Amino acid sequence: MDQGTVRVEYKDRVAILTLDQPDRLNAMDDDMAMNFEAAVEGLENGNQAKVVIVTGAGRAFSAGGNLQNMLSRVGGSPSAYQKNVYRFYKAFLRIMDLDVPTIAAINGSAVGAGACLSLACDMRLAATGAVIGFPFAVIGMHPGMGAEYFLTRLVGRARTFELLMVGESVSAEEAWRMGLVNQVVPGEELMDRAVSLATKIAARPVLPIRMLKESIDTAARSDLEATLRREAAYQGICFMTDDIKEGITSLIEKRRPHFTDEY
Repeated sequence: MDQGTVRVEYKDRVAILTLDQPDRLNAMDDDMAMNFEAAVEGLENGNQAKVVIVTGAGRAFSAGGNLQNMLSRVGGSPSAYQKNVYRFYKAFLRIMDLDVPTIAAINGSAVGAGACLSLACDMRLAATGAVIGFPFAVIGMHPGMGAEYFLTRLVGRARTFELLMVGESVSAEEAWRMGLVNQVVPGEELMDRAVSLATKIAARPVLPIRMLKESIDTAARSDLEATLRREAAYQGICFMTDDIKEGITSLIEKRRPHFTDEY
């Protein structure tokens, strides 16, 4: 599927969603927001992908919000801006509504809203030369698209202060050290490594993987007792499937399992 500013392709059960405005460093505008949301809805309704990779075309993941669009809003109505930018945020954060795991393959600069989009994914791989930055305050702007929400959960309060108030970009290696990304890999290997990780996940039965995505997100807002009760309930559901029998049997027989993928 190609919608001009966003492209979706498949490698078996792995979908690759690409921001496709390389001449603009994949800067995010209203047109891309609309196309991105439509692409995510297509993935959601198509039920074909077991894992989704988000990346950028060319040499950037995304340079963030389109600066010319932002400049045109100076002096406008705050209430109108709030309505429009909230819709913009929600279009890109629709990636969080998918019930399958998502991986950001950060191939280059991920800045501002572009960085936030990568943080909205469940996992992140970064190319060696990539940088991640949140320069909102640098241009006199409050952060947007969930920057402080994602950062406080990933790197803690003190690091969030530094990243947002100073606004300087960090290298892929520094991002890995502070817990922003899962892996740093050579740029020429990035997509192969992202697809390899996605393929390993896609080889698992779809039901527990979808349950696990929900459970990991919910665990951050739950206490231990609630987590244990949810685990017991979800394990009970898994024991009603043929896949768990196949998984256990294949482990005993030391062979590759053959799951049904019928959920």
